[in-house]
Amino acid sequence: SEMCIRDRILKAMNSSLTTKKIAALKPRGKRYSVSDGHGLTIKVQPSGTKSWVLRISSGGRVTDLALGHWPELSLMQARQIARRKRKELGQEPPRGYVLRDAWTLWKNLKRGRIVSYQDEKRRMERYIIQPLGGRQIDEVTAPLVIQTVKSIERAGHQATLKRVLMRTREVMDLAVCAGYIHHNPVDRVSRVFAAPIVKPMPSVHWRELPRVMEIVMSAPKRTQLLFAWACLSLLRPIETVKVRWDWFDADVLTIPSTEMKKAREHRLPLLPIMLDVLQAAKAESPHPKSPFIWAGRVSGKHMSEQTLAKFFRGTELKGRLVAHGIRSIGRSWMADHDAPFEVAEACLSHVSGSSVSRAYQRSDYLTQRRTLMASWCSYVSDCAREVGFLPDIFKADTA
Repeated sequence: SEMCIRDRILKAMNSSLTTKKIAALKPRGKRYSVSDGHGLTIKVQPSGTKSWVLRISSGGRVTDLALGHWPELSLMQARQIARRKRKELGQEPPRGYVLRDAWTLWKNLKRGRIVSYQDEKRRMERYIIQPLGGRQIDEVTAPLVIQTVKSIERAGHQATLKRVLMRTREVMDLAVCAGYIHHNPVDRVSRVFAAPIVKPMPSVHWRELPRVMEIVMSAPKRTQLLFAWACLSLLRPIETVKVRWDWFDADVLTIPSTEMKKAREHRLPLLPIMLDVLQAAKAESPHPKSPFIWAGRVSGKHMSEQTLAKFFRGTELKGRLVAHGIRSIGRSWMADHDAPFEVAEACLSHVSGSSVSRAYQRSDYLTQRRTLMASWCSYVSDCAREVGFLPDIFKADTA
């Protein structure tokens, strides 16, 4: 009956070994065995040695295979070997490692090491782990993954698809290294899909900056100040709003590597006009004692990195300029004014040169950047005065 089947399943689950149960097994006068199911047992010798044995019946013959000693060979590793052996013989295999086990390896490896960890984690859990996390890892095939991510392709999110496949390949590579599987079945899956078309983030020509400022003048005061800071500093949107007061040291703002893309510390030379904008931001802050210059509505939080992007979407700049595009305005201005390539790239905290050249050249061009940033800030101030943008701040020459 259904009740009896359920009772047998529950009994089997309760009788399965656990690491705690194995550790509690004590030696006796004679060798004895404890079964984990599907022919897998652990034998306990009078000496206390515990070894894994898999009993397989094939062609009328019964064979005992020695797999290794515990704890060198863990319970899950023994189950995975037993699963592989029984599958080779066409016999019912026990449950082994699932995809979520390999996912845990990836999280432990990447947590705190990549800036995009939280975004990557959410993306993977939504598209891969939720639908496939409970699957036996040796049953995760290329066709299965392809079918699972088809919805991303249909939605037209090619860049997301590329990242999901890249991280899935990394997860399965770790599973190979850990001995969960022998090879990575999704190593070349990305070739099935068309390569994403990379489009630069929308931005306008640097000569249009005065017009952009005219549009931003309709924004709330703090948004205007945030825009001014983004223009002057040329930081990425998330770095723009994360700036803290304790990162200041005289006329240099040092953003820790943990808060920067590529995990590289970035020093920003501070000019008088920048400090004027930040002091005005502090005066407008809803939480003056917040460690963040751009304090959010909730105490202890910073403003959203989407603040400027959201404002742009509600204006004629929609589709023409995003917050990240402000960096392009500044970089293009530098290029058109004969700024040295390496210095201009350093202003945007970009990595330039080969890995070999970077091994030797370790300067961040702080002195040269201060001169270049002064020229750029002077142009921003000229634009602001031209249209009357934040007249209480941009009222004197920054040179």
